[in-house]
Amino acid sequence: MQAEWWLVLTLVLFGFIVSWFFFAFLYFLVSVEHGDFDINEDDQFYYNQTNSIRSDPKEREKCVQDVHNFLSALLFSIETQHTIGYGSRYITTECMGGILVLTLQSSLGYLLHVIVTQVVFTKLSRPTEKSQFIVFSDNALIAPRNNHLTLTFRIGNLSPSQLIFASVRLLMIRQRRTMEDEVIPHYLYDMEITHLRNGQLFFPRPNVIEHIINYRSPLYGIQRSTLTSEHFELIAIIEGSFDYTGFSCHFRTSYLPSELLWGYEFSSCNSTLSGFDFERFNQVQLIHAQPIWNYQDDDSEKNSPPIPIHTPYLYPKHFSTTSQRESLPRRKSSNDFPKKFNRLETIESIIDTNVSDTPLIDPVDEQNDEEKVSLKLGDSFVKHVEFE
Repeated sequence: MQAEWWLVLTLVLFGFIVSWFFFAFLYFLVSVEHGDFDINEDDQFYYNQTNSIRSDPKEREKCVQDVHNFLSALLFSIETQHTIGYGSRYITTECMGGILVLTLQSSLGYLLHVIVTQVVFTKLSRPTEKSQFIVFSDNALIAPRNNHLTLTFRIGNLSPSQLIFASVRLLMIRQRRTMEDEVIPHYLYDMEITHLRNGQLFFPRPNVIEHIINYRSPLYGIQRSTLTSEHFELIAIIEGSFDYTGFSCHFRTSYLPSELLWGYEFSSCNSTLSGFDFERFNQVQLIHAQPIWNYQDDDSEKNSPPIPIHTPYLYPKHFSTTSQRESLPRRKSSNDFPKKFNRLETIESIIDTNVSDTPLIDPVDEQNDEEKVSLKLGDSFVKHVEFE
């Protein structure tokens, strides 16, 4: 489907020519075997020399009528495969071989027409040429941006037509270990893209797609020294429709850890004279970036939620499900818990970024009017949450 049109049309024409000559050769062999070329006009009728009265012709009929040589057999093959049927050439019931060849050619001829029609229709309906006009940057960059560590890559549209209803997704595939020590070899993380209007993308100019590496990001905790030793793959996907045809399209690329550059930013593609300079599309420039990023300062906001346990770079090394399950309180019925929580009152402190164990829930004191739930992470006290 990705081949050029001249190659597709050449293969189609070659397939038809081969089928014509192949079945013409079979018809020629059937005629030779039946002895059709030995029958001439003198054998069709003869005259009685005694009374000069014309007698009936001899009872000897050809297998393929009006086929005298290979060229006439080729014409009969073309007429049969394309159902032209002039009427002068036809198969008789004198030989079973000719009937079998005719049946085989009719079946394979229809199959060949179906394949060619499907290939041409699919190539016409797919906007394969436009896939060359949506380009991704060769590298993705990790650098601080607006006081946040970000992952960025660049996309551009080389076509004069626009991509409407375009959306961008960024996924991460890597191994994940669950809290029960189950290893998932190819776990799919969905990475949040910032600065999108209603989740859609409009890029009449090259755009830089940004992902903030915060506590919600699967890249949270990554450092420059550990970047090259990681094993994951980032997949960028763009979906949309072309404005002049309405055809839906799907473009994607991927980035390995070796294709991520730490401490770089993209050079500007803007040009006031000729629009945009796409020769500088993949150019990057070095900026001042510390090799060790302080994630604790980055997430020091007061109302930050706890760090997710599934973050691959901050996963707890030691975890015992049996001991933790035994320490959890057991409820006797569904009425042991409050039936309705109206709102969250206050959060007094934030979580420590060094995760060492799974969170536990202390038993709820039913005698107090205010239920106090304390979350503990390891040996450090985390937060109090009051419910009304």
